Amino acid sequence: MENLSIVTDTNEYQTVYEQSLFTKKEWVEKTIDTHKAIVNEDGNPIAIVGKNYNVVQDSDIMPQFHDVIMASSLDKTGMTKKIHYSHNGAKTKVVYTFPAHEMAVDVGDFVQLQIMVLNSCDGTWKFMSMLGAVRLACMNGQVVVDAFSSYSAKHTKSLDTDIAIEKLETALEVYEANVKLWQQFAKSGVTNAQATAVFEKVAGKSDRLQVLLEETFIKYKAEMGKTIWALFNTLTDWSTHAKFKNETNKVATIYNREAKVRNVIPMLEQMARANA
Repeated sequence: MENLSIVTDTNEYQTVYEQSLFTKKEWVEKTIDTHKAIVNEDGNPIAIVGKNYNVVQDSDIMPQFHDVIMASSLDKTGMTKKIHYSHNGAKTKVVYTFPAHEMAVDVGDFVQLQIMVLNSCDGTWKFMSMLGAVRLACMNGQVVVDAFSSYSAKHTKSLDTDIAIEKLETALEVYEANVKLWQQFAKSGVTNAQATAVFEKVAGKSDRLQVLLEETFIKYKAEMGKTIWALFNTLTDWSTHAKFKNETNKVATIYNREAKVRNVIPMLEQMARANA
């Protein structure tokens, strides 16, 4: 039986507000006509944007995509929805998890399908949805490189529901294809030199991150063997769980880290093909 108990309500999302900007010189105030401020519910500024910037409230767009999910052919039995904020409410991520679409990557190692929906009120993110998964053993967010099932839209209050549904209908197919890839990762060996090359690509000039990834890899090798799956989970462990400089900006940090992981997935796929 599908989970019909999860409903959406415009009141469940935070609201942001527009305010005028002023300068003051020698006690003379002057209105700034070219820009405006965006503030959160507490009145704290979260962005300075151009006067023509179109603020799209989460309550305008998120319920529309919720309806898209409910109208899709995905099995929504046991589905959960969690709302996360970053940068004092400037960025929002809603995560839908689908336990009915649980699959095994290896013996006793399961993942579940996730759909992430993102919006921002500061102009940094356009509205978009992304496909992913969560590994149940460690709750690492599994990054999917295929963007075919992703959906993005201009920053307007109107969602093209037909296109969004069409994109979402490919989600299960793409998810299953990625699970097959991860199953191949679990059967494919990797050398320390190959792992180091991947870590260097992700870490860039950060020696501290390089060391962290090397140390985390030791843990996953002990759990999964010296495999590409262990290497991949080393990366997703970092993107999901590594220490955050600012916990309140965690959502945005994970998004940026996952982009780096996504960039090296072709390297992992090449390694897996070489072992096939």
